[in-house]
Amino acid sequence: MKNRQRTRTVVLALAASVALFWGAVDIVGVSAARLVDQLLWVTLGVAVVVVAAALAGWLLSKRLRSSRHSADS
Repeated sequence: MKNRQRTRTVVLALAASVALFWGAVDIVGVSAARLVDQLLWVTLGVAVVVVAAALAGWLLSKRLRSSRHSADS
């Protein structure tokens, strides 16, 4: 049952994204090439933020572990 809900959520999210893309191209008149270009830049930006957050979390956990070990001594 949970797998079915997950699949339905993914399908609905994809359908909504396609509808927004189509609406921007057809109704508003934005070129599809420009939208794809912007999508790539946004995806790259999100990836950079995720990597930076992961790196910061890793460095913080490493710092906390090293400070715990020095406090035990």
